[in-house]
Amino acid sequence: MSKKWYYGLAILLVACSWIGNVWYYEANQLGRTVFLAHHVETSDREGHVFDLYYIEDKRADKTLSTIQIEGYPEQIVTPYPKYAEYQRQYLGKMMVNLNNPARGQGVAEELLKEPVLVREITALYSDGTSEQVDVGEIYIWPGTYNEVKPVEWTSGGSSSDHSGNNSAVIKRPLQLTAFYSKFLDIAEEGALQIYADISGQGPGTSYRPLPPESQMEQSGMPIQEIQLPAKMNQGDSFRISYQFNMPSREKSMQVYQLMLRTTFTEEGQGTWQEDTIIPYHPSPTDKEMTAYVRERRKGL
Repeated sequence: MSKKWYYGLAILLVACSWIGNVWYYEANQLGRTVFLAHHVETSDREGHVFDLYYIEDKRADKTLSTIQIEGYPEQIVTPYPKYAEYQRQYLGKMMVNLNNPARGQGVAEELLKEPVLVREITALYSDGTSEQVDVGEIYIWPGTYNEVKPVEWTSGGSSSDHSGNNSAVIKRPLQLTAFYSKFLDIAEEGALQIYADISGQGPGTSYRPLPPESQMEQSGMPIQEIQLPAKMNQGDSFRISYQFNMPSREKSMQVYQLMLRTTFTEEGQGTWQEDTIIPYHPSPTDKEMTAYVRERRKGL
């Protein structure tokens, strides 16, 4: 067998290897900025924030600079372009504060009942271009400004396992009358458990403190099973806890932020809502990110 044949075979193998590497590289690149699917509830009141997550290739020709949501000229957007790093991509996020301090001053009551639904935002890129992009569902509730509240939130927190809790003390006798969120269907499907616990005060105390965070798991009853209205006395402790358990990779790569609206009624004082933020922010592994990128390439 001649040396030319060996040289030819070597060149062919090198070419095949190069083509294979190029194909593998391209198969694991998005080629553009991709936003995750969001299911978010928030408020336009200043101080309320939410995050918009997106994925970009590390070697992207252009990158996301910022975003804009129409109708909120005072919005504050803080970019975190390398929020999490993966083998070939970055998971970035834009932290958004709609910053609407005028809302609730002189606004008719009927205007405060329904949120604004945003499905598209304007994405602005490093090369000066911009486009409208679909980000899912963002429900923006008009902010309310009740100054004197008979519910005092005392503590709260969340964990990396997508669980969390918020605790409060009842300052005046109340009735708990409703729980509501635009995304409560995820709880009905079993991907999210939400519990409420009402603890009566002990004799001789102004309120009964809840156990330390280290001793607390999901306690009380699922909110779907609580008999409403529920009477709450002065000094009672009230706690909402939650746990996400996403059943599939498709759901686990979506963003959720419920703003659970707990409705209270006080005799002679009317009705109002207290909001509890229940977030789910994806934290995929490298393997999950690679699988997600390949799936998204099919739809691009």
